Amino acid sequence: MSLPLIRQNDLKSFSVVDTSTEKVYKSIYEPTLANVLIKLLSLSGLNDRSQQMVLNHIDYINKIKSEYLTQLVGIYRTPHTLGILTQWMTNGSLHSLIYQRDLYPLLPLSVCIRILRDVAEGLTFLHNLYPPIMHQRLKPCNILLDGNFNVKLSDVQLPNLPKHVVSSDQDNSAHRIYLSPQRLQGHEPTLSDDIYSLGIIMHEVLTRKCPFHEQNPLKLETLILRGYRPQASIDDILKTSNLPQSQRKYLIQFINLCWHQNPRMRPTAAECLSGLRNIMQSFSVEDSKREMDSFVNKKEMAMQEYQSQACTVEFDIKYLDDSWLTSQRNRTLSAPEEGSEVSPVGSGKKEKRSDSFPGSFPWNGSHVLTTEPHPRKVHNNVVSWTHVEPRGHSTQHYLSSCSNCVEMLKKHREVLLNSITEGQLNQLIDTMRSKFILSRGDAENINAEQTLKARIRKYMDTCCNKGEEAARMALDILLSRKILWINPNPAN
Repeated sequence: MSLPLIRQNDLKSFSVVDTSTEKVYKSIYEPTLANVLIKLLSLSGLNDRSQQMVLNHIDYINKIKSEYLTQLVGIYRTPHTLGILTQWMTNGSLHSLIYQRDLYPLLPLSVCIRILRDVAEGLTFLHNLYPPIMHQRLKPCNILLDGNFNVKLSDVQLPNLPKHVVSSDQDNSAHRIYLSPQRLQGHEPTLSDDIYSLGIIMHEVLTRKCPFHEQNPLKLETLILRGYRPQASIDDILKTSNLPQSQRKYLIQFINLCWHQNPRMRPTAAECLSGLRNIMQSFSVEDSKREMDSFVNKKEMAMQEYQSQACTVEFDIKYLDDSWLTSQRNRTLSAPEEGSEVSPVGSGKKEKRSDSFPGSFPWNGSHVLTTEPHPRKVHNNVVSWTHVEPRGHSTQHYLSSCSNCVEMLKKHREVLLNSITEGQLNQLIDTMRSKFILSRGDAENINAEQTLKARIRKYMDTCCNKGEEAARMALDILLSRKILWINPNPAN
């Protein structure tokens, strides 16, 4: 292979990052001191021929060089896993930009068009290769942003890869909403399928709403095959911008062409690029620069609020294997084995590593390790520590003996409806997702509600509908964060 094989000693300071679709690793590549992202592909169940196909795919992608594609750094092998090292993107993904409203309360239209233009640049490059390469997995979380918010397309797929490797998303439905009707019907991928995905993404960026969020997921694919498309209107959004009316009309028609039911009616990537360049020229260079500078400054100010919460958990490289990540997708994080030493957060002391987890964390009730996968959280907040009352606390003891937590949660509904803030609700959803109680789809359904009280009501109903243990976990989090107080001794 032309791609370097990374040695164990070349990787330092590991940490776990929970993205919107999967857990990945961040590390430092010591020869260059650059931050790298390590995406793990499980090789379990693949025969030698299939494994070689994966390696050939990676080698081929590595030879494709463009400023609009993420560059591979190397690969790291374990017996059952292949780690692909790529550049670490400081500003995360387009998915983060769309949904992290704490960081990005406003998205200037010029910034959106610039990013979409760069996406079209990347697609044009791929489609103009000989033979052409279809991305096949174009969606916001595969559109990465460097420190200057320049676009880098990632996860480009080649035909005939083993399905075991291609279908790596935890929530496959999150990928399928970007697939064209032809792909949903099982047809072979074509260049026009990428254009359909681009149309969906353009609408999502401008509306900042999850595509098809208002529809029943069980009926969605049938509706898409019948010509149904995202319904949120972008006309009102564009009216508030400085974009001329003719350009607004053109942009709306352009999106409709990109996701046209007939693939022959969809523009080429080069035509998309030309159209977006034309729209971009509607903004003066001075206005675009001023909006971008203001946008970046506001983001940096918001970042300062969260940086103090970040805490990196280091672990030994011998744990770098997809088997641990796979186990975490099916259960909540378990505590280290008894006897592991734990130092207080912020003490500066290194913790003794547990044999059951790639990095130690407190297990005595004083702190609980949580990851933050929700798009509204800072994408670089790898791990945060959330204070929880010790297990001996009376309310915790009361909760552990509670026989009907579902009814208890319902009993306090009105109190919670009037006390939970927007930020607290986001944190509750994040924590329940990190413990795999809520799915990404659950979170999107909750956030689709129009008012804060409706979202809180939806959150509590969802927890109750998932049963006693989910309700117990929800109450535990409410108590630990002091959002809810329950008197364990009402007689007193």
